[in-house]
Amino acid sequence: MKEGRKLVYTPRTGYLYGKLAIGCIQCMLGGKIVIFITGLCSDNCWYCPVSRSKFGRDIVFVDENRVNNLYDIVDEAYKIRALGAGITGGDPVIVADRTCNVISMLKQEFGEKFHIHLYTSGRFIDRNKIESLVSCGLDEIRFHTYTLELLKKVELAREYSSIKVGIEVPFIPLRQYIDYLKQLLKIVDETKLVDFVNINEFEVSESNIEKVLLYGLKPRGLTVEDTSSYLPSFFKWVTANIKNVDFHFCTLWYKDSIQYRYRMLRKSIEMLGVHEVLTREGTLISIVAEKKLGNKEGLSKHFIVIDEEFYINPYKTWLLKGSGIRAIVREYYPEGNILNQRNIIY
Repeated sequence: MKEGRKLVYTPRTGYLYGKLAIGCIQCMLGGKIVIFITGLCSDNCWYCPVSRSKFGRDIVFVDENRVNNLYDIVDEAYKIRALGAGITGGDPVIVADRTCNVISMLKQEFGEKFHIHLYTSGRFIDRNKIESLVSCGLDEIRFHTYTLELLKKVELAREYSSIKVGIEVPFIPLRQYIDYLKQLLKIVDETKLVDFVNINEFEVSESNIEKVLLYGLKPRGLTVEDTSSYLPSFFKWVTANIKNVDFHFCTLWYKDSIQYRYRMLRKSIEMLGVHEVLTREGTLISIVAEKKLGNKEGLSKHFIVIDEEFYINPYKTWLLKGSGIRAIVREYYPEGNILNQRNIIY
């Protein structure tokens, strides 16, 4: 029994009762690439937020970029100086051979300390698949146990001491679902079946919005209104009843404002050019001047020529004041996708 614990909240961790899983710690640092290994899944959970363009399609993405060759995944890991990877879907176990190939490839490239966790409902898990995942180097497996029957699959994974086992499910603010969560938590805590339980704040997306309304939930931004009214009593129940497993409630604000931004910062720092500056949001800014600099020869030495374009470091734009030079100011993501652009005459 883990004594002396209390529920703690910070903007970076969300609500924590115990310790964070290693996979969560690395996500918090922006150090995990996210590998969408396939959109194939047979569970059909009504609340699934996976986009319609991905769900049901056997396609691969890494950090929202389409993968044409599996080595694109390695390239992305280098771009963010990744500490590890999270493999999701769909259900990665449906394409177990591909999943194991990716795990082996990443371990071979970055070493055994490169931490890899995987999400699955467990529906397609059997002993052979678990043994394959363990042998190729999987460090952590997270089960989306939408029914208690799936705990039998969790038991299989628990037999292997080399991997951490957890449960990760959404928080749906409906009385019957919260009752199910309590039942699930009670079982895994009493049996010590898992190392941790992660509860994610409900996410509303274009793919589940119709069902959200059908179930009587009211969207509010990226989540639903009733979450905050149910959470206090749920947290009180957790602290009174959960004694052995670590519990984490992950907020959408954290995922959108912290996790994604830190990953962009890591990538931008790695890809930063001499003509660019980095913003707090992880985007890059560059300024390209018109090619005809006229008689502004005194300024020429301050320009950086790249692909026949004249850039000036944004920190030196004060040099252009009163020059009459027309320039384009661009802000973009490290992949090159332009966020905004404006023309300025200095």
